Amino acid sequence: MNPEFRRNVWLELVPLRLVVLVAVLLFAFFSAALTEGFTGPGSIARWAYYLLVVVWGTRNAARSVVGEIRDRTWDSQRLSSLRASTMMWGKLFGSTVFPWIGGAICLVVIVADVVQRSGAAAAMLQCAYYIALGVIAQGASLLASLIAAGRRQGRSQFEVFAYQLVGIVAGVAVWAIADPSGPTIGGIPHTDFISWWGMMLPTQPFLLVSLAAFAGFMLLGNYRLMRLELKLRNGPTAWLGFLLFMVVYVAGFDAWGGSSLIHADAIARRLYLAGVVSAGLTYLTIFLEPKDRVFFRWLGGEFAHFHLGTASSRFQCWMMSGVAALLLGGALVARLAVLNWAADEATIGALLGFMTRDMGLVVLMNMAARRRGGDLLALAVLGLLYGLMPPIIADLQYGTGQALFFPRTTDPLWMSPAAAWLEAAAVWVLAFARIALPEQQSKI
Repeated sequence: MNPEFRRNVWLELVPLRLVVLVAVLLFAFFSAALTEGFTGPGSIARWAYYLLVVVWGTRNAARSVVGEIRDRTWDSQRLSSLRASTMMWGKLFGSTVFPWIGGAICLVVIVADVVQRSGAAAAMLQCAYYIALGVIAQGASLLASLIAAGRRQGRSQFEVFAYQLVGIVAGVAVWAIADPSGPTIGGIPHTDFISWWGMMLPTQPFLLVSLAAFAGFMLLGNYRLMRLELKLRNGPTAWLGFLLFMVVYVAGFDAWGGSSLIHADAIARRLYLAGVVSAGLTYLTIFLEPKDRVFFRWLGGEFAHFHLGTASSRFQCWMMSGVAALLLGGALVARLAVLNWAADEATIGALLGFMTRDMGLVVLMNMAARRRGGDLLALAVLGLLYGLMPPIIADLQYGTGQALFFPRTTDPLWMSPAAAWLEAAAVWVLAFARIALPEQQSKI
């Protein structure tokens, strides 16, 4: 048996706790069966499952690593002979084994209730949904705590709650989109079929396959972060696979955008959606990953010596996502040029320029700030650029000047993208200059 899992089982599965858990659940189910105010044991089992697996389970997953850091036992575990996969499985499912036992009891009641009401096929769908829900929610909490561990944050109880909240939010998103018993899908009325890449697919099987894929990527992400904690090197393949999956997956929902999204051209809509998800992943990962001057200098040296394979194999996730967003955005601009939609072409060009500028700003602030305040400083600067400056410019009756801060239609059309790309070039020149400075001269 996995030694880390076995250790957590010994810590979590205290006989008295198990007896109390089973007794409370059985009493709740029996009371629901006898009380007219409830809809039956099935309803109570669903609520109990959410409380045990999603709320309690995410709490245990969130503190499984940061708790070890707080107790100063994590370094000794990292020096053990356990593999990253062993450590990841043991932490994720060992620390949550007690909530999962309670969840399994609830799941039996839920399945029995659905079989009685809707048949065995519906029961299997619900069972798969609840298992995927628990894995994604707990995996998200562990993922957040591992990111914090990599940045050596998260020792206080408040921060642990923040990582638990990440898992709860992920669970709520899964519930809102994929709950088989729900009346809507993400707020849209439930339908029997869903349109994806022009195909009409059965809704529930499609959503469950999607959940299985996201759960698998969640586990893969935890494994990669655990490898980093054990000082092992990750290659780019896993992130590129996830990025490709997200691009293909999201672009397939172009029919949901209607004719208002990039007019009525299907190819443009799909390129737009693919570019949006790539840009979103870029913004997310650039704030989560470390921005290390030594790494940037090494990367620049590899490119300078034309060691392109070595350099590209060490790309961070935000770099790969940013390149993908630029390539997809460039393809979209080319498509819009073919369609002769000049206004949309200029807007997309400006968006790409501002995204490039923002990536440079985050790098620049991290190179300039003392200690670990670079990301917060970058967020403050971006908030100033996007939230405060445009209204000020508008109050000064100089609306065209807003094109310096976000995409807007100008006359001539090329002014907005030109301003964005000039800002991006200036910011990256400053960022490269900061990276080249000695450590003691680069901080402010």
